[in-house]
Amino acid sequence: MQWMRGERIPPVPNLPFTAKVELETVDQIPDGTFITHKTYNIDARDSLGRTRIEARRWMNPDTDVEPQLLRILLYDPSTRTRNVMFLLFHVVRRWMPAAPFPGELNTAAPNKPAVSRENLGADTMEGLPVRGSRVRETYEPGALGSNRALTIVTENWYSDDLKINLLTKRTDPRFGVQTVRVTNLVRAEPEASLFALPADYRVVNETPAQQNANDSFGFPDSDLPSSPGVARAGVNGIGIPVCLYCPAPDYTDEARAAKLSGSIILEAVVTPEGRAENISVVKGHSLGMGLDESAIQTVAEWRFTPALGPDGKPVAVLVPLEVTFRIK
Repeated sequence: MQWMRGERIPPVPNLPFTAKVELETVDQIPDGTFITHKTYNIDARDSLGRTRIEARRWMNPDTDVEPQLLRILLYDPSTRTRNVMFLLFHVVRRWMPAAPFPGELNTAAPNKPAVSRENLGADTMEGLPVRGSRVRETYEPGALGSNRALTIVTENWYSDDLKINLLTKRTDPRFGVQTVRVTNLVRAEPEASLFALPADYRVVNETPAQQNANDSFGFPDSDLPSSPGVARAGVNGIGIPVCLYCPAPDYTDEARAAKLSGSIILEAVVTPEGRAENISVVKGHSLGMGLDESAIQTVAEWRFTPALGPDGKPVAVLVPLEVTFRIK
């Protein structure tokens, strides 16, 4: 699993648009190998200032299949209502009233860095004028668990016409280079259906305080229970483990004969050493025919870069994992 920030869209009225937001993360592991992940989201804002922000899985580089849509965040500034649609579960989690922006993952320790800013001048992107800036955040040795000073560099190209960044490039030694680029920009009123909730989704009302306490990659709390001494990945300053060695599971003869394809969703504890333990199938997300057992055995062999806590040290975290079986 690899996490990165997407596009932040303020709920500004009278500046409607729809755009494809391309995300790319490039990380270098210790042996010098570069690991690249890509995906995209279709984001929008209407004339009322309502916003729609998608979250999709990483794309499979071997296919042209559209990346699976996991969740959609809808915000209505007139009612200060935030609805988060979880497509895997047909559930909507609702916060009302809610702050305009969802909480972002705090990957840094609370220690304040030394900050410097640089003006990069003007340019044009997607036919719009943009102005660039570069921010360097330097943390003292030990502040993030490192034995040397650590610098995070963020480059933004901001459009005053739309009040969003059309390009963001973040270089963090812990997570590699992450790029968010707005493309296929259409400055017109988006379809009203993009901001509507499906009639068959169950709505769960939350208090604002529950958002950061309960949110876990779009998986309802009943599916990922808390475990003693184990943190939730991506919550309250806890990082997210990244799978470095992820072999595909073996088909069973029975499943292959039946041409059974699909995905199994597991929950696992990724230890500070980067191993998956306490692996089990999330209720309602199994395939049977021996594939559940094959998935569990395979994930036990996976190796991760561990999640880091707010102090920069590895911690055990509970995470959801998807294992896909597909007949070729």
